[in-house]
Amino acid sequence: MNRLTLILFFSLIVACESLDPSIYSDNHHVMTIDRSQVKSLNCVYLYDTEKRESGWNNSFATSNALRVLKDQVHIAGGNAIVIRDIYSSQEYKDGYQLDAAGVYIDVYKCPFDEQKD
Repeated sequence: MNRLTLILFFSLIVACESLDPSIYSDNHHVMTIDRSQVKSLNCVYLYDTEKRESGWNNSFATSNALRVLKDQVHIAGGNAIVIRDIYSSQEYKDGYQLDAAGVYIDVYKCPFDEQKD
């Protein structure tokens, strides 16, 4: 019983991952919206794109792809995205198996109220 408790405890500690929040801050305000919001807000379609990223699990890979895409959208002058599709797969890098995710998005410029800093 003690071994099982010890194994579960160490598994829990290993599964917890500490992230530096400054790396993953979303300070450029690119919003994720749906198609009905695109129509109701009269958003202007800019372009579509996709990105594939890897990570330790599917959630982390998807988060990486969305972060990269939102950075690109911000630089291109967009302020909203609609996620069209997400797929997951696996890839091998330097002998290790990683989860990967691809995210397809449409990019829009929407008339959100600009916040004044």
